Amino acid sequence: MKTLVTLLLLAFATSPLTAGEHWPAWRGSDNNGVVDAPDESYATEWSSEKNIAWRTQLDAPGNSSPIVWGDRVFLTEGQNSNQQRSLLCFNAGDGKLLWTQSVKRPTKDPTHKTNPGVSSSPLTDGKIIVAWHGNAGLHAYDFEGKLLWSADLGDDYKHIWGANAGSPIFFKNQIIVHAGPGSAARLFAIDKSNGDIAWKKELPEAASKKFDQFKGSWATPRIIDNGGRDEMIIPLAGQLTSFDPNTGVELWRCTGLSDLSYTDAMIGEAHLVAMCGYGGPALGMRRPSATDTGDLTDSHRLWHVSKPKPPQRIGSGQIIGDHIYMVNSPGLAQCIELETGNELWKKRLGRETWSSLALVNGLLYSTDKSSTTHVLEPSPDGLKVKATNRITPPQDNANSTPAFASGTIYLRTPTALIAIKE
Repeated sequence: MKTLVTLLLLAFATSPLTAGEHWPAWRGSDNNGVVDAPDESYATEWSSEKNIAWRTQLDAPGNSSPIVWGDRVFLTEGQNSNQQRSLLCFNAGDGKLLWTQSVKRPTKDPTHKTNPGVSSSPLTDGKIIVAWHGNAGLHAYDFEGKLLWSADLGDDYKHIWGANAGSPIFFKNQIIVHAGPGSAARLFAIDKSNGDIAWKKELPEAASKKFDQFKGSWATPRIIDNGGRDEMIIPLAGQLTSFDPNTGVELWRCTGLSDLSYTDAMIGEAHLVAMCGYGGPALGMRRPSATDTGDLTDSHRLWHVSKPKPPQRIGSGQIIGDHIYMVNSPGLAQCIELETGNELWKKRLGRETWSSLALVNGLLYSTDKSSTTHVLEPSPDGLKVKATNRITPPQDNANSTPAFASGTIYLRTPTALIAIKE
């Protein structure tokens, strides 16, 4: 009986997280912005007065997104012209700021006025919280804010639009960091117990020759189990690429991207999709098998769309069934046929949009730069808006993607962190 109880406790302790229970990383536990938790009801309608659980003022704007674990909410923030970079911890129940941990840069790093402060979202496993501050290093804290370790991953990341956007993710007992873009571009695997570098991969083809060259990838890697082969998939300058997250060795590539990649890869059951920014092309490919390696452009690429010139794309979309749903930077909602890349419809939704789409219990959530969140019913037949939720007064440059956990939506605006709950 004692052995049986022990086995049951171990099984419980290592069981997967309940969908929607936590939001531990950029775009959730699977880094894809999907919540499938029918027992948890998320608000579809709110305003500045309706369904607002709390609102906490922030000292500085930023593009990073909140993460959530139980009764804690974590957020990164940059102050003093980005020279001070901070990890903030809030009480999820009332929004009270519990602690702040900061590191300082002696010099200013270049960035764009629309990309202030620290853009990378934090990461947690319920024990440690990790903040990637770019040239100011990678730092791990416990839930009380005590520094556990710091890792120096280089201080030569420099880009005219900001060289810090991809967020850290977990893989087994390691932390994967896509460092860059700009004059340096690298991948790292870091031991999460002590901050030691397990492996490092230089990405010379993704680096720019000058800090003001329009080249680079701001994407966060996606990790999948591909028939027993671990793969880390990331759009880079010129190509969609897969690496072995155990070693950093490149597995395959599919060419056809431009020099600028902002969105994360979209991964379906049988397809992969990557989209460029700044009017660059998009491509769709068959999902490779566990034995496919090398340049798969000719064998696996299904479509490549470059004309007419695609709209600017910054936020990532969603694959639902046989279709791709996007809200592009100009505020254009779009539905694309997954197998062919053909556009089925495109219609203006709202203001300019940098936020990534979330798929929550079958509905799409898209937040535009004015802090307005549109709730959509995905349909290949046309744009179907279920609700339009405005936070007043409108706040420009709301570029963060909301977090969803335990029935609460956490929305970052340029001046506040807001909890939304029915």
